[in-house]
Amino acid sequence: MPPTVPEELQRENAALRHAITLLHEVSRLAHGALELEATCYAVLTGVTAGVGLGFNRAMLFLRDRTVRGVLEGTMAVGPRDRAEADRVWKAIEATEHDLPMLYDAGLKARSAHAPLDQQVRRTRVPVEGGSAVSRAFREGRLVRAGDGSDDLGGLLDSATGLAAPLTGASGVEGVLYADNVFTGVTSDPVLEHVFSLVADQAARAVENARRFEREARAARTDALTGLGHHGALMEHLTAAVRTARPGALSLVMVDLDDFKRVNDRFGHLAGDALLAGLANRLRGSVRDAEAVYRYGGEEFSVVLDGVGAEAARTLAERLRRAVADEPFPVSDAQTLTVTCSVGLVSWAAGMGLHDFVDAADQALLTAKRTGKNRVVG
Repeated sequence: MPPTVPEELQRENAALRHAITLLHEVSRLAHGALELEATCYAVLTGVTAGVGLGFNRAMLFLRDRTVRGVLEGTMAVGPRDRAEADRVWKAIEATEHDLPMLYDAGLKARSAHAPLDQQVRRTRVPVEGGSAVSRAFREGRLVRAGDGSDDLGGLLDSATGLAAPLTGASGVEGVLYADNVFTGVTSDPVLEHVFSLVADQAARAVENARRFEREARAARTDALTGLGHHGALMEHLTAAVRTARPGALSLVMVDLDDFKRVNDRFGHLAGDALLAGLANRLRGSVRDAEAVYRYGGEEFSVVLDGVGAEAARTLAERLRRAVADEPFPVSDAQTLTVTCSVGLVSWAAGMGLHDFVDAADQALLTAKRTGKNRVVG
């Protein structure tokens, strides 16, 4: 007869088999997500209760790309309290589900205003801090929350929390954290090992997602100004016109007055600096920076989703003043005072994409012909 396998070893083998299956599913979801937001959610779904590793809460902290020595809270998944946790987990257990199904449903329904997610997104973690998250990043290894100091305002659970580094090809990208703050269940060596493996998968997925977003942004972005280019503008407008309601979509065209004189008198480097400065000023004058595009040459466009003619005219006038009222630095020792002409149109029933853009162009040409430095539309 074959030797009897000890019950403890059977449980460990079963846990490892489940972990390998889960790791494969998390890896497939994360690497297939492409965008960073969806990638992070795939990882966190695989760590939490229901069909994942079973943790009550999971959080991701990624290296801040603009501030050295800081991790920024990127996303969190988890209930508000034990009562909500019980409701969620019982609902999951009562239905047929697997990780991809739960991920798809959660991604569609998730809200960035969930209390834990909101709290984590506001959190900045100093790399040189004493928390388990800071130590996991610095030391490149799994750290139990109880082995670090609590310098994150009580966010981490010292009794059950684990923090594992996201180590990718370019180094440590961030930290994956999870805990069982509501159930108090502590981890075992097998779970800790699998958790570290999930963090390794997350690191590669995050690197891929960031690379994809960089490439997508570059493909849609004007190199000089950092704004979306003409093709990106037309994609935006094509989608917007399909679902537009009269008085709920406007297009503003902004063109620098006498820009050729700037290039002729001060040179193309000064002209480029002026265009880049104008892009920044326009971007700072609207609510959604992604609505500003470089249409071509010295002409820019602002798409106003959900905005009618009156509000669009107010914004157009604000843009005109933003250009005219303050000089633009174009070198260390030189500034230029310039003006712009602005044309605008609000979408009306029956307008196609060509009609919509042409109407804004004609309004801009009228502003040019009737004296410049004015708004028409």
